[in-house]
Amino acid sequence: MEAITEYASYALPIATALVAVWLLVTVVRYVRADRGTRVSMRQALRVRWGWVRLARMAGLTVTDKTPGLLAQITASKDGPAPAPRVLTPRIKVKPDRFGVVVRAKTLPQVGLEEYQKAARFLADAWRCTRVSVLPDGPGRVVIRGVRSDPLTTPTAHRPTGHPPTDLTRWELGVDEYAAKVCVSLVNVPGVTVAGTPGAGKTSTVNKFVCDFAPSPAVQIATADGKVSRASEGDYADLVKRMFAFCGDDLDEANALFKRLVKLRRRRSSTIRDVLGVKNMWHVGPSPQWPLTVLIIDEAHILPRVQRQRRRDETFGRADGGERPAGGGPGQEGPQRRHPGDPHQPEDHR
Repeated sequence: MEAITEYASYALPIATALVAVWLLVTVVRYVRADRGTRVSMRQALRVRWGWVRLARMAGLTVTDKTPGLLAQITASKDGPAPAPRVLTPRIKVKPDRFGVVVRAKTLPQVGLEEYQKAARFLADAWRCTRVSVLPDGPGRVVIRGVRSDPLTTPTAHRPTGHPPTDLTRWELGVDEYAAKVCVSLVNVPGVTVAGTPGAGKTSTVNKFVCDFAPSPAVQIATADGKVSRASEGDYADLVKRMFAFCGDDLDEANALFKRLVKLRRRRSSTIRDVLGVKNMWHVGPSPQWPLTVLIIDEAHILPRVQRQRRRDETFGRADGGERPAGGGPGQEGPQRRHPGDPHQPEDHR
């Protein structure tokens, strides 16, 4: 008994010290976190404290009528039967800038489908705009609760200046659940970046250039149909990293495209002799055999601008305006002829 008392005198200060260290680490993490993460940390605390009650109300518990081992040992023959146990899934909660990630275990009759049915109740209880439930391995699910919409939240990207470790994928950003979205570049002949004006198409392409520019295994050329010179457009700060650039001049664009076609043919004819394989992705890009990327921004403008310039040269318009509909210079529109005009076509008299 004296030994137990002696050990207890040491255990209490040790336990107190551990709790104090845990509280200190939690406070430091809270202070250093950004505003969104702080709100999510408070949200995660509410999720942990209210999980048992919420799980029972949402139907995510199971009643086990079989007594446990301890209840079977301590139960007496003449005494009352042990009360059934209510089993609640165990969870682990991790906060981030946009909400919480909850990893839960499944129980008999409480699987993936039951969690998905209860997702709308969890969203209301956790004050989330949306909640998704996905499998996380055998006997586990991951519940993603998003408090603020990642697609409408402004983001900032700061390039590291270091070559990317993986040249086979392009990290675009996050989806509606703040999960990373990547595009595979392996055996992909092209990628279309589409969207409404102001949606961030050019910013997405600029992010690609900034992320892959430090790698000598990636070479970039650009045809920007919005401008005549690189200094006028969105690639003014990036053109020094490109081995070729052209604006809205169709002849220059065709020359660039023909140059790249010749390069592709030459590489196709020599790839086995240089790399020993028929597909560059079997060995990956290298400074000796780089990944060549052609960026065509506003490609539909190139032929339209060229047609406009040819019309301007034909009619001698110095202001670059459109030719009036149905007539040449000085005409205001289609000219109607009087019936019987000798210059009127025979079939229109």
